[in-house]
Amino acid sequence: MNSLSRMLEVLTLFKPSQPVIDIELICAQLGYTPASAYRYVRELGNAGLLVKMPRGYAVGPKVIELDRHMTQFDPLLSASRDIVGDLVAQTGLELLISELYGSTVITILQESGSNDARLNFGRGTPMDLFHSATARVILAYLLPRQLRKHFDGASAEELRLVGSNWRDFSKVMLKIRKDGYCVSEGELDAGKTGIAAPIFDEKQRILGSITLAGNTERVNAFNREFLSGLITDAARKITARIAG
Repeated sequence: MNSLSRMLEVLTLFKPSQPVIDIELICAQLGYTPASAYRYVRELGNAGLLVKMPRGYAVGPKVIELDRHMTQFDPLLSASRDIVGDLVAQTGLELLISELYGSTVITILQESGSNDARLNFGRGTPMDLFHSATARVILAYLLPRQLRKHFDGASAEELRLVGSNWRDFSKVMLKIRKDGYCVSEGELDAGKTGIAAPIFDEKQRILGSITLAGNTERVNAFNREFLSGLITDAARKITARIAG
């Protein structure tokens, strides 16, 4: 890992239970020397990515600027906004646009058609690749060597959702690819069901996913073929726009 990667890794320490970090915590959790930790927070502070607080360092204002830029100009969001609005109006369900980031899936756009559809997770909340249709439909389209790596590194609880051995896991992934969508129920939110389809980049590499989600009772009120048709068609349109 080079110096820049080590410096940026400091930003991964922020979480709801850890809104402020300090030099001691950086050294303890990342194994950096105090000299390196001080240098990294100074450089991150100069870039506006960290701000000094009485108890340590918090996320800086540059992050808000970047978030605003992403909201307005991100290619995936630009290609999907009108489609998102149409699906939300047509179904009244929650709609998520999510993107693959390393071994994590993060929702970058979340719109709701009704209050009862509101999810407890959403924009900015990281998800592992095994839980929920949103993430699992992305997992299914990774390269074989990537799939094997994630399977080998998965916990027993994660494998419970997709098969505890490689053969069963492969069958689950193959079925998702054959169907072109994935369905999950109550995996991240009790009583909520989601149906997701994959979005690809201009080279047909998996980029992210689009998900319709809401209360299971409300989702089940729709014909499953109708919802799967809506979500897969939307994913194809977004993919075509990105490629074009």
